[in-house]
Amino acid sequence: MSILKFLNDNIGLVTFIVGFLAIYLYVKQKKDRKRGAASLILQEIRYAEQQVRNSDHGKLGYTLSSKLLPTNNWNDNIHLFIKDLKESQIDMISQFYSQASYIDSLIIERTRQKINQQPSVPSADASQQSSGQVGISDPLEIQKQLERINQNPNLNEIITVSLLTEFSSKIEYLYNTSALEKLRKISVRKWYHLF
Repeated sequence: MSILKFLNDNIGLVTFIVGFLAIYLYVKQKKDRKRGAASLILQEIRYAEQQVRNSDHGKLGYTLSSKLLPTNNWNDNIHLFIKDLKESQIDMISQFYSQASYIDSLIIERTRQKINQQPSVPSADASQQSSGQVGISDPLEIQKQLERINQNPNLNEIITVSLLTEFSSKIEYLYNTSALEKLRKISVRKWYHLF
């Protein structure tokens, strides 16, 4: 009974302790989520860079066939790092993810082409890129290029491999930059580092 009497006599202290614990647990949960997201983003970037470095940038022998970003935690958790990273660092990471996502779409297209072994009718933009002529507005010229592509079943794959080679060689590696160093620090914060 003495414990109940103590709690009743000190209701303000008990309320303060319970409130403090609730706030502490809330802040700790937010920090744990941020730390986990930072670790996942670091892993995704490391994996994507490793895939690009290990790929062979040859012609039709291009070996980049695995998705660079099987998951994309940056887009889901960018809001967690707004206060920790500079605008330029956020832009740099966002650009990396954008480039890797585009390369992933090219990998999917190349896989589709390999499976079907039949050319799809490309858009006018793809035919313009393949001929090296950008900005063609003459419908007859576009039609001629589309016919040329349809006559050569391997041309779509050549275009896709060419784009894969071009964009994977332009991707900027981030793993040893200041932006990722900040993410590393966030990912290894101890439980007592609340702020």
